[in-house]
Amino acid sequence: MARNGFVVVVGLILVPSIAFAQPKVWFDSMAVVNLGCLAPPGTRMVSFRVLQDVDYSISCSGQFFCNRPHERNLREVMLLQHFRYQSAISSETRFKIVNSVVQELGIECFIDSITRFQPDENTMITRAEYSVTRHLLFSLFSQMTTRLFNTYVYSVTQNGNRCRALNGSFLTPLLWTFSGGLAWTVPGYATLDFGATSGKITWVRDRGIYDQLKVASFYGVPKGKNHAFEFGLSMHMLVDHDFKNRFHWHCDLLLFKNYLKPVDLTLTNQVGININKFIKTSIRTHVTYESTVSKTLQVENLITLGFSFSF
Repeated sequence: MARNGFVVVVGLILVPSIAFAQPKVWFDSMAVVNLGCLAPPGTRMVSFRVLQDVDYSISCSGQFFCNRPHERNLREVMLLQHFRYQSAISSETRFKIVNSVVQELGIECFIDSITRFQPDENTMITRAEYSVTRHLLFSLFSQMTTRLFNTYVYSVTQNGNRCRALNGSFLTPLLWTFSGGLAWTVPGYATLDFGATSGKITWVRDRGIYDQLKVASFYGVPKGKNHAFEFGLSMHMLVDHDFKNRFHWHCDLLLFKNYLKPVDLTLTNQVGININKFIKTSIRTHVTYESTVSKTLQVENLITLGFSFSF
């Protein structure tokens, strides 16, 4: 038996849609990566590493003596601060640059008398080294030292008047010692530099200091000149180590030998004890000898107790 009906045919043309949609997805949502440019497994992507360290401490002390039978009364207040910043840039191979800035600044006030900045030592040390072995290095060493504030020499005239003369100021003098040679190091403890080729530059910024002190030479720089250059040998030893996170030993020794003069010596030795997280006590000894300044060894000792911050 025949039946009447309708047949509906539905067709979809997909080719044009695919042709236009695929480029859109490819260029807008995907990135082309060349697998041949990827680093081998285990390769470090960092070429240089930068480390920084800051240490700051401040302390205050006072002395008040009255009615002493044989000496005049003494009333003194002193504020002492220590600041140290160190940065190290090292490569993944054998090259390393270490730069440190150290400031020891004290304000000493004698009541009803004078106020002076003592000590006032500002030092910048730069080291560039290349490791030959674990302990042997080729090194370049530089140390610059100056003070920031004026210092004076006080005297009393025959009439009883007190007068003063400038004895030092910023860049008066500037002491710059530099050397190149070999170094021996124990990582994390100490470094010993032997400067086979060394030089020392002394620069005087304020030439009026010759007339105020009435001298013909200042730190080996003759009157009429502003600098002196010396050539010789040097040795630098640096010990910087923490013991059980409570004791810290820092020892910095610099020797410079001019071929025609005695050895110049600068030694700073400091032992710090962390009482707790913010309170620290330290014992600091500073020894200097330079024949052009004094024929005797100059020693300064400081014992401090104050607040300390490290980060």
